Amino acid sequence: MSTPLFRFLLLRWAWKKFLWTLLLWRVSRIPLRLAPAHTDLAAGLGFLADGQRAFSPIVFAGGLVLAGQVVNAIVYQGATLRSVQYIFIAYALLAVVFLVAPLLVVTPVLLKVKRTACLDYGALVTKHDQLFDAKWIHGQRSPEDTILGNPDASALADLGASFAVVRQMRIVPIDKPTLVTLAVAAGLPLVPVALFVTPANELIGDVLKMLA
Repeated sequence: MSTPLFRFLLLRWAWKKFLWTLLLWRVSRIPLRLAPAHTDLAAGLGFLADGQRAFSPIVFAGGLVLAGQVVNAIVYQGATLRSVQYIFIAYALLAVVFLVAPLLVVTPVLLKVKRTACLDYGALVTKHDQLFDAKWIHGQRSPEDTILGNPDASALADLGASFAVVRQMRIVPIDKPTLVTLAVAAGLPLVPVALFVTPANELIGDVLKMLA
């Protein structure tokens, strides 16, 4: 009775994921005003990673189904937790990759923005450093030294920081907290399985070893 309901909900989530991917693809086709020096390291598209966290219940539900099958194999087929641990690892990796995949549709746009920004900011930093060196090292002034700002050393540091942000810009708008959230959602169902098959004395001993 529960199998048709589970399949319905799974297909419903798959449809939502398709619509989300389609929306991202259409948005990536319009002329966006992206900021390559944005501190989210994704040219201002870092907020898209938060949307992927909404799909964590999918991988959690799939992990529950997988955990049930693993428990059945352990109880009735003589399997061990060690023999099936790679199944959970593979599932967690595939689930994270599957949910991050929609963000790849904006990768071409971010890659183009990063390439252009590296050239533009690189040229600007070079010009700025040349004027800074000419003014403060060689004592020469130029009509173009307004780019140096005031104070000059502060402008030098700020521009260097902006160029560093551009160099570190990600071509996939995903961050570590989102990846951790998805991985935890996929692996959390394994915890009851581990508690079920591990004797209490061994479990307490392992905990004490970790705390020691």
